[in-house]
Amino acid sequence: MPISEEVLKTKHSEEYQELQRQLREKDFILETYKKEHGKLEVFFKHIEDVVRPVIKLSKAEITIPKDVMSESPSIAVMQISDGHMGAVQYGEEIEYINEFNPEICSARQIDYAKRFVKWVDMHRASHNIRDCAVIVTGDLISGDIHENLQITNAFPTPVQCVKAAEVLTKQMAIIAPHFENITVHFLVEDNHSRLTKKPQAKEAGYNSLNYIVGKIASIYLEKHDNIIFNIYPQYEKVIEVSTRKYLISHGHGLQGWMGVPWYSIDRHVGKEAKARLQIIMNDITRAKDIGFHKYIFGHWHTPFDHSLYSCCASVSGTDAYDHKNGRYSEPSQSSWIVHPKHGEFDRINFLFV
Repeated sequence: MPISEEVLKTKHSEEYQELQRQLREKDFILETYKKEHGKLEVFFKHIEDVVRPVIKLSKAEITIPKDVMSESPSIAVMQISDGHMGAVQYGEEIEYINEFNPEICSARQIDYAKRFVKWVDMHRASHNIRDCAVIVTGDLISGDIHENLQITNAFPTPVQCVKAAEVLTKQMAIIAPHFENITVHFLVEDNHSRLTKKPQAKEAGYNSLNYIVGKIASIYLEKHDNIIFNIYPQYEKVIEVSTRKYLISHGHGLQGWMGVPWYSIDRHVGKEAKARLQIIMNDITRAKDIGFHKYIFGHWHTPFDHSLYSCCASVSGTDAYDHKNGRYSEPSQSSWIVHPKHGEFDRINFLFV
């Protein structure tokens, strides 16, 4: 039976109205996005205008023994991860297994920088070490991503950002006089700094309080002419340390529960390696940009090392949530040395006692 003209008009009219509604909804979403993105840009610019660089410290003379055993220049690597500035953990709540607050956070990280310098000086008796690479893999602030953090944090997230940047700046100022060149690889996208309830994909590197931490620290360190401060507002980034290529990430995208997610890490590294190999085989010139030797990350608060990947622990250590679930990990940060021929060696986890 043919459709009458009246029914046809009504049908098309309803479809037309729905399409018009969808277009208006999309326009509203786009306008809202532009406004929010604009607010972030203005906020970032304001931060840059307010922060002033700190005066660099006098450079210590780098002394390398004449009978040094290695002529090849090695590079010292300092990984900084999971500082959780602003978090508070009372000792009595977890049987005094650990205790944490902003003062302890700052003291541990400053201590790490000082011990790192002494550790490098010890290795200079047998290795030619003039440069340093600093890999920062996120979660430098406690953030407000969980309700219990919003209640127990020592101060709001803007203050956390400033304090975390100050600590990172002090660490760099301590090690700067002891190296000819320092390259900081600051990866932005992490877990505790995000501004969304759930982790996002697009623009997560900019929609993050960790971006503010990196920008403040980079401005503070502008007058240190031997420091190059790279900020990567993304989930992963391939960096180069001597002849080694590291794929760095915070590690929060690895799926796991109640412990180290070994299967998830192996699977992720395998998928990344396979996908990047296919791209390289189609365009060999991209090998230097996306190929990698090892996956470097944090997030899991436990140090471990494998030939294909390694994880840095946290500055904060065991908290009430870990204690409740029977997970214990001493606070520490990881360092190692890279030789141009032999790769990584002498990895150390600087424990905080």
